Amino acid sequence: MRKKYVAYCALFIVVSLLFLGCDALISNAYKSLGLGQPDPEKIAQNNADVIIEESGITSAQGLSSEYVKKIAKDDQAKEAVLGKLGDVVDSSSATKEEKQAAQALIIDVKLSSIDADIVAKNVNLVIGDLLNTAQEGQEVKPADIIDKILPAELSNDEGKLAKFIDDLAALGSDVDTFAQIIDESDKIPAEGLDIATIAQTAAIIKFVDILEPAPGISSPGEAVAKAVMDWKVDPKADVSQYFAEEPDFESLKDDPSLATLFEASGIDLESLFGESNSSEGSST
Repeated sequence: MRKKYVAYCALFIVVSLLFLGCDALISNAYKSLGLGQPDPEKIAQNNADVIIEESGITSAQGLSSEYVKKIAKDDQAKEAVLGKLGDVVDSSSATKEEKQAAQALIIDVKLSSIDADIVAKNVNLVIGDLLNTAQEGQEVKPADIIDKILPAELSNDEGKLAKFIDDLAALGSDVDTFAQIIDESDKIPAEGLDIATIAQTAAIIKFVDILEPAPGISSPGEAVAKAVMDWKVDPKADVSQYFAEEPDFESLKDDPSLATLFEASGIDLESLFGESNSSEGSST
């Protein structure tokens, strides 16, 4: 049971740490580009090539969080922009680089629409303290992580948290589409595209996607949300009842999309599992 507890606790930490990658993926460069405050209505009227350029997705400054957030939080603008970007991805005349940028931006807009950037900001504020506590040999309780990282509206609302996790898992198909484009590009990312961060973000999305809820639990999000609520009350709570089986993180090594993205980024996919393997081996 100790191994299961550690695995599920690690899962929640890993899901939260996704947004370190997301925060890097969604950096605020819009003002530095000298474009002023983005207007979602005007953004939606632009052609896809202009949207891609203004977003900074392949620029030296990086993707603009403000630009992406304006799109993500305006339903009409989001629908219009995602449609135009999707047309680029499906176009037979678009270049491979254009398709890569369009699909990467689709993922960013969807991440921002579920307020991933809010969690990212919280992680950046507290991760140092949490790591120091762990390194000093003090116990890092799940409730400490939950309260410091998740906004109260998520950590105190089981339904909203479940939807948040399920929305994250739903991005798995977008990751697969992006990986297919990279594969068709001979695993050569477009110039300026932060493929390493996208690969790491994709890995966490896939982590969530492999969760199997127990019978009677409707979705992975509901399972994680119930576990979080239990951990807030009792850090030693047995949350295995919410899962059909312990998540098989090792199976992700065989995920073709992750293999493609990590190869393109020059990161060894095996490195994601080395530390967890050694720690599990010492668990009792």
